[in-house]
Amino acid sequence: MNKKKGIIIGVVVFILAVAVGYALFSDTLTINGTATAKGEFELTYLCEKDETGTTGNVQGECDVSGNTITTTSTLSKPDESVIYRVTVTNTGSIPAVLKTVTSPNNKDVSSPTLEDGDSAYIDTTTMLAAHYFVCDDEGFGECNYGVGDSAIESANIVIEPGKSKYIAVTHGWIDSSQFSMEQPTIPAEGAKINYNLTFGFEQKTN
Repeated sequence: MNKKKGIIIGVVVFILAVAVGYALFSDTLTINGTATAKGEFELTYLCEKDETGTTGNVQGECDVSGNTITTTSTLSKPDESVIYRVTVTNTGSIPAVLKTVTSPNNKDVSSPTLEDGDSAYIDTTTMLAAHYFVCDDEGFGECNYGVGDSAIESANIVIEPGKSKYIAVTHGWIDSSQFSMEQPTIPAEGAKINYNLTFGFEQKTN
């Protein structure tokens, strides 16, 4: 795993440490695109497991069905993590702007380092966690749009025709012993995590 991916995972673990009091569940990652004006509005989606960003023996799947992307991981022990790269490409003729993000399995988190808003997912019964970033490059070196849904929605992220944005979705298993917490029982078959996000794209109007 290269240095940039290590930084992403490190930031995620810190954020999730702040959010350890919260737990919610969900199933899918969905990305939606809509348009109302003349011209061709079309977005294509590709999701793949980033093998270089995976630590430990993580089994993971990232499936695409239309504009719905589902990420599911099975981790075998604490401290393991996996990154999925979601590539959103504007294959139409109209610039697309990201207007809304819905993450029903996230929880409002407030801290000196986080904006108010949906910022992190954690299941405190298993210590499984997830987070995401929107990036300008497929290597996740330029992810400067802020943390959490509120920051992403206000960032005015635009995908011009023929261009792409990259969403880094990270699943991880927190080692609760690092935070003086009792480690939950580790099931023999590992622990499964699913993560849900909905991105609403619209045509750019100005």
